[in-house]
Amino acid sequence: MRFLLAALLAMLPLAAQAEQFSLRCDDGEFEPLLFTFDTSAKKAIYESPTQKNPMPGTILRSYGKSFLFSVQSIGPDFTDFIWSDGASQMQIGLRGTPFQRTFRCAAIPLRPVAAQFETLWPKP
Repeated sequence: MRFLLAALLAMLPLAAQAEQFSLRCDDGEFEPLLFTFDTSAKKAIYESPTQKNPMPGTILRSYGKSFLFSVQSIGPDFTDFIWSDGASQMQIGLRGTPFQRTFRCAAIPLRPVAAQFETLWPKP
């Protein structure tokens, strides 16, 4: 019984971090980048100003409230996204190169695309 209680208490911080939220990342004079996350499902949605449809992504590694994720449909090299919660910034880079851009981001109300978390990914 004590083991079960200890296991449940150990899982509480993970449950507290699981949530859905959206971010707006400013790109100077260009349209902002919009992201929506479901941390419990390890899913991300990227709304690109140059793409009509939202693009699904996957949270690969978490570091507290910060995480590394990839987005499908961008291409095999342009896949490294790092959300840094403490700095409120998104880093985007080309995998295997020194190229990297950093965007200041702010939380915004949950985007309507959050309803697509179940439809953007193929069912197994």
